[in-house]
Amino acid sequence: MDGVRFGVLGPLLVTHGQRDVHVPAGQPRQVLVLLLAHAGQTVSVDHLMSILWDGDPPASARKAVQVHVSQLRRALKDLPGVSLEWSRQGYRLDIPDGSLDLRLFRDAEDPDEALGYWRGPALAELTRNTQLASQLDEERLAATERRVDKAIKDGRHHEVISELTALVDDHPTRERLRGALMVALHRSGRQADALRTYDRGRRHLAEELGLDPGQELKDLHSAILQGDIPAVPRELPARPDPFVGRRAEIELITNAAEPVIAVHGPGGQGKSALATAAAHAMVERFPDGQLYVDLHGATPGRSPLSPAEVIRRFLRALGTPPLAVPTDASEAAALYRSTLARRKVLVLLDNAVDAAQVGPLLPGEAGSSVLITSRRMLATLSARHVRLDPLPEADALRLLGDSGPAAEQVAKACDYLPLALTIAAARLRSRPDWTTANLAKRLADQRHRLDELHFDDLGVRSSFQLSFEGLNESSTRAFTLLCCLNVPTVGEPAARALLGQDDVDRALDPLVDAKLVEPCGPERYRVHDLLRLFGAEHVNEERHDALTRALTYYRETLAAVLKKLRPHAYGALTNSAGFQEIDEPLRWLTDEAENLLAAARSTMDEPSLAEHALAIAHMLYPHLFKQDRVADLIELGQIADRAARTIDTSAALQTALLVRSAANRRIGEFAVARAQLEEVLEARADDPFGQGRALAGIGTIQRELGELDRAADTLTQALELTAEHGPAGAQRVPLSALAQVHQVAGRYEQAFDAATESLEHAREHDDAAGTAYALASQGQALFKLGRLDEALDALGECIELCRLTGEHNDEWQALLCRAEVLLAAGKTEEATKDAERCLEITSARGDRYGEGVAHLVLAKAGREKHADRAAELLGTPGLRRDNLLDSLVS
Repeated sequence: MDGVRFGVLGPLLVTHGQRDVHVPAGQPRQVLVLLLAHAGQTVSVDHLMSILWDGDPPASARKAVQVHVSQLRRALKDLPGVSLEWSRQGYRLDIPDGSLDLRLFRDAEDPDEALGYWRGPALAELTRNTQLASQLDEERLAATERRVDKAIKDGRHHEVISELTALVDDHPTRERLRGALMVALHRSGRQADALRTYDRGRRHLAEELGLDPGQELKDLHSAILQGDIPAVPRELPARPDPFVGRRAEIELITNAAEPVIAVHGPGGQGKSALATAAAHAMVERFPDGQLYVDLHGATPGRSPLSPAEVIRRFLRALGTPPLAVPTDASEAAALYRSTLARRKVLVLLDNAVDAAQVGPLLPGEAGSSVLITSRRMLATLSARHVRLDPLPEADALRLLGDSGPAAEQVAKACDYLPLALTIAAARLRSRPDWTTANLAKRLADQRHRLDELHFDDLGVRSSFQLSFEGLNESSTRAFTLLCCLNVPTVGEPAARALLGQDDVDRALDPLVDAKLVEPCGPERYRVHDLLRLFGAEHVNEERHDALTRALTYYRETLAAVLKKLRPHAYGALTNSAGFQEIDEPLRWLTDEAENLLAAARSTMDEPSLAEHALAIAHMLYPHLFKQDRVADLIELGQIADRAARTIDTSAALQTALLVRSAANRRIGEFAVARAQLEEVLEARADDPFGQGRALAGIGTIQRELGELDRAADTLTQALELTAEHGPAGAQRVPLSALAQVHQVAGRYEQAFDAATESLEHAREHDDAAGTAYALASQGQALFKLGRLDEALDALGECIELCRLTGEHNDEWQALLCRAEVLLAAGKTEEATKDAERCLEITSARGDRYGEGVAHLVLAKAGREKHADRAAELLGTPGLRRDNLLDSLVS
């Protein structure tokens, strides 16, 4: 920096160019700091004396100030644009624009830039000038608040939690900071910590000042309890690089008055790049986020995405909990429009197939905008339509990075299409031994021009081929086999199984270097869709054996995981000698659930592999059921059905019926679910244990339908068959279900006996999940029998086990029951804590019934304001209720 620079946001700083300007120590520096803090204004001598001598200046003070100013004039006399003048009113220091850090700080619009000017405590030389320093510290704190607000708004909430925690500790009454910390914690999945942060602030205000939190903080607290804080998605792809030309089109898009802009043109015109560049230019106008999806309208080998699938994805991105996403397409579309209402969101729909595909994805109200790309003009769509044509020659040459005669020949041979030009430029970069003239010569032969360029999807294939040909044999094999395993991500254990070798790093590292495979976490990789299609074309006869190895890994590891998590249901599935050792089974299942679903989906129609697909579906459905992944559970039922029909055996069809029945039960189609289990029951006439398991499912559905006597009879039959013909401890399941039936029917002694027997079997076989279920039933029965202390012990152990096994659905139900017991025991404060935790879990999951009963218990605990919310939620038309919980909290 060649000019003059002054700094007061920290120790006094005076520089000119590369040298420091010497200012005499002591009071002359203090006078300069004061004059700089009021640069351009006149400062009276009395004011200077008052601050320098802390309000009690000596008789010689005025003369001393004159001496100090004289020293300053000598120090500053050679600085351009700096003058120190005297008048009867006092002294005035004028300095060049942009030379004082305090002014730069105050003028900066970006809080990050503003805070960058601070080097320490403001006005460090003025140890007695607390009022002015405090004012500047307040401005610094306000800028800090703006910066963390911006970070949270940009989705970087994880980055500011530790800083905010320290700031809140230092400024406990600063409600804006406390609110920002609550939002950051909530968006990081730490709802309980967010609520505790509010409670600490509330107590501090009450104890120190006798005040309540402000209304804004109260509203934020309520929103966190109800899960109503909207997410701010930032889903745009990276800015295209390089991107040249298209200035007129970008201006047309960014200045359009219409809320919908549709870009269309033939393949290879750069529609996606243009739309992405324009979207990045518009982000500041859409503070509530940006959504993006590739609709696969013209992706080789891929079916276009359905609007319902995209809406579900967008709703989750906008903060809708998974359980709150409707399975009905029209209901999901209505919720999507409601969620976008009164928000300003930019939606980028790339690669659309037709107007019917994008119609349901358009917002219903003004405020948000949609940018669409498609090959065909979506003429029936009310939108600003933008057609793309080939690039002008000048822009084509800029894209190639060359303007000579050979580059003009290459551009003409490419027909000035951006995709073809991009491929040509990439080929030149990848072959440093080539010149542009070399490529022009190759393209001059029309018979092989498409082989050189491969327009549209052929062009993509050509560009991939360059990287593929550079691989060694091991990496080539690894890439093609990875492309055949059609799952979103591949962990190293799955890769080892797929490749049939332990040293997968040597094969995968070159793929990462070549950008054919992308790391997406520790020891985990992803192959993008088009690359996957390209690699699959090169597969050989090894495909079947490789997929068999990978599917066997998934199947056996899933069985091992489930045997640890739910031994009552999976202990006899397969020989444990083939199991993989998994240290954290729940984490593995959570990480791999999407891959397991995809693996089953991609192999369900292959006769030699469908058995694996069906086995995975059969083992995976209880996890999806318990985690409320309703849409995935429905798809899993469809996959199981397809796989069973491919296998075409009675046993396979029965297994599929079990999966489909669970899906139908989860969405409230009890009659259909029961009919499917009855079909299984009939088919298993020669399998008593199989009949017992089917009867256990039927009895549970009967209980949910309120057919309590029939349910008790059915479950008694299930218990007899399971005890006589099943593996040791298998009768735990019908016993636990029978306890629930007796509980709803008011037969509490019988409920307690059945739960206690179920608990004995679960403990004997080290079944944590089974123990938790039995403890819940036992605690509910003990509650109704008036044995409150015993009920609290049982439910407390149940809650700890639920947290250990990750069964949050069971955890909130146990918390709810314990809250009721605590209320009955007169422990209102403890009951309130349990009910609030219950509300946190159910709100995060979008479970309206769970939220409703939690609000109901809070109302019973004396929180009257929760009564109206409970009535509103529990009065939702079509709400699926649980008669077991209703019997506990009614």
